[in-house]
Amino acid sequence: MDSYLAVIGDLIGSRQLPDRAALQEKLKHSLHSLNTAYDSLIVSKFTLTLGDEFQALIRPDHRVMQLADEIEMKIGTPIRIGLGYGTMLTSIDREYSVGADGEAYWNARHALTHLKETKAKEHIRVKGFGAWQDDCLNALLAASEVIKHRWTDLQHQTFHEMLRAGIYSDEFRQVDFAAALGIEPSSLTKRLNAGAIKTYIRTRLTAGRTLEVFHDQ
Repeated sequence: MDSYLAVIGDLIGSRQLPDRAALQEKLKHSLHSLNTAYDSLIVSKFTLTLGDEFQALIRPDHRVMQLADEIEMKIGTPIRIGLGYGTMLTSIDREYSVGADGEAYWNARHALTHLKETKAKEHIRVKGFGAWQDDCLNALLAASEVIKHRWTDLQHQTFHEMLRAGIYSDEFRQVDFAAALGIEPSSLTKRLNAGAIKTYIRTRLTAGRTLEVFHDQ
């Protein structure tokens, strides 16, 4: 039986925001955009569920970490994401993920609930690959979240500009990217180093590739 990666996410503190309806509309548009951009990765499309939650079923692939970062960037507000690995009990509807049930979603819900109940600083967690495999993945994700938690607004902005430019690697032509931002290469280097942005990306990519290896075993 095939195994998949379920994604369940929610917006942090959305009930306290003044214009929640506008945020939900933005979330709908963001999810539609992600469904298009990651079409080859998606098994059942991102769908808005109850309140400010959303879910999808995807292939276990290293690109899931870039996808997770792009969700937050597009929505523009902090989110939690539970990733659950496992099989499915119900049939899979590619266009609509609501009503889907199975081990993958149970594990994703467990991961998301853990983040909520522990009020952890990290906003992404994995469950379903096995005890030590999950520990390995979650340690990498926690390390990356510690880095991101310390970013200034400028460092967040720089990382988001990288995502918009399709850069999700610790190796890229900084001179070209600095020119696109309209700043000197030395200024870009200072931003990247001060925020350990390349280390963040490298850690996330390692987590994604490790996840893919665990799936293939």
